[in-house]
Amino acid sequence: MASKLQEEVTCPICLEILQEPVTIDCGHNFCQECISQVGKTTENLQCPLCKVTVSKNTFRPNKQLASLAETIRSMDPAEFQPEKEETRCLKHKEKLHYFCERDGEFLCVVCRDSRSHKSHNVTLIDEAAQNYKVLIETQIQDLGQRDKEIVEEKKRGEGAIQVFRAQVHLEKLKITEEFKHLHQILEEEKRFLLSRLGWLEYEGAQQIEQYTTTTNEQLTSLRKLTQSLKNRLKMSPMELMEGIKDTLSRSEEFKFLNPTPVPANLERKTREAKARHVVTITGLEEFKDNLKNEGKKDKSMFLDSLNKKEIERWKLLQRNNSSLHTSVPMTLDTASADQNLTFSQDLKKATLYMVQDSLNKQGKPPPFYPFYCVRGSPRLSSGCGVWEVEIQGPSNRVGMVGVATELALSAQSQNSGGICLWALRISSSGCQPYTNCKMGETILISLMKVGVYVDYNRGDIVFYDAITNKHIYSFQTTFDRQVFPLFGLQVSCASITLSP
Repeated sequence: MASKLQEEVTCPICLEILQEPVTIDCGHNFCQECISQVGKTTENLQCPLCKVTVSKNTFRPNKQLASLAETIRSMDPAEFQPEKEETRCLKHKEKLHYFCERDGEFLCVVCRDSRSHKSHNVTLIDEAAQNYKVLIETQIQDLGQRDKEIVEEKKRGEGAIQVFRAQVHLEKLKITEEFKHLHQILEEEKRFLLSRLGWLEYEGAQQIEQYTTTTNEQLTSLRKLTQSLKNRLKMSPMELMEGIKDTLSRSEEFKFLNPTPVPANLERKTREAKARHVVTITGLEEFKDNLKNEGKKDKSMFLDSLNKKEIERWKLLQRNNSSLHTSVPMTLDTASADQNLTFSQDLKKATLYMVQDSLNKQGKPPPFYPFYCVRGSPRLSSGCGVWEVEIQGPSNRVGMVGVATELALSAQSQNSGGICLWALRISSSGCQPYTNCKMGETILISLMKVGVYVDYNRGDIVFYDAITNKHIYSFQTTFDRQVFPLFGLQVSCASITLSP
């Protein structure tokens, strides 16, 4: 009956209980707002139910229907649910009051006393339900505990995978850097060998010029002497004989002083160059052969270990290899550094030496005080980056390692509403997650060297123990601008060292 009454007071347009019901010319009832909205969309209003044309000015409020609608609205929704038919025993047509624990069946009083169930543990349905409620609640608690354990295990597993990715990326970085160094060494060796040969070539050119000059001078002297003798042949006897003995003596004493074409020291230097070339070429040939053979063997073992799907991913990666992002080693950006920090020549190490009253002279604390900071280079705007940091110094040393957005490197932005710093505060007693100068809970771990892995595209910032490769903590965010590695020291004489 309640359901039928609800149908009677339901608006055919909005399908809700009537609000301020009105009756139109044809006798049908609608919410005043609903039928008015329909009338606004057309010149000739038709009843939405029977399609009879009605006048817009003859809507009559139906107070009796409004009262009934209000009554229906105040009723318990459960009253509108149809009453369930009581379940009975299919065999005996009796009501079911009992539950057999052994067979898991509902029983009527006849079934309970039958031979089939007489020896079984039979209880009233309500009692059995109560017992099972207790079991269900216990199971819910157990499952809740397992849920927590799985969440923790999932977090540990994801952390381990992130550290694995960091280690792989670090190895890529090391390989790239080592081959870069190898190319530099080979290029330097090539330049030296060629420059040495260039010098020898220059010395040879100088030598031939000197040799030619010396021999030409002797030829000129010889030819002058010969011409002098030829001229005497044309003289009279008296002229021919005058001083003839001195002239003949000079002719007899003339000797060609043949200079050494290539001095011994140049010959020796050339031999040394050739010997070095032989050693270099032999070493490179051995290196190439060994690299080729070992590389072929290693590649074959690696590809043989892949299944069909892994092979397909490998080939796809090779096709896309040209577009892969390659990181470069991290260095410290001295232009962004606090004045109390000093740096090594390779910009891999920074040490804090406090200047007396330096804070008072500055007039205001530096960004991220009490840390004295420097950012790393290069910045990151896509792809992945990884670096490892060793913190050294006094036993009470305190350091900060993380990443910050470009705007965070000013004192004003560090107090802004948006998060712009993700870091780890590291001390001898443990470490703490650190976001926008707000500390998280202390993680009890002694860190000598910490690794940082950033996946810009995924928004992952992962910290791990670079000695044990164990995951420490991860931030998950979304980057909307470039980020920089950030390093900070708090205690004088403490230092940070980057690798690779």
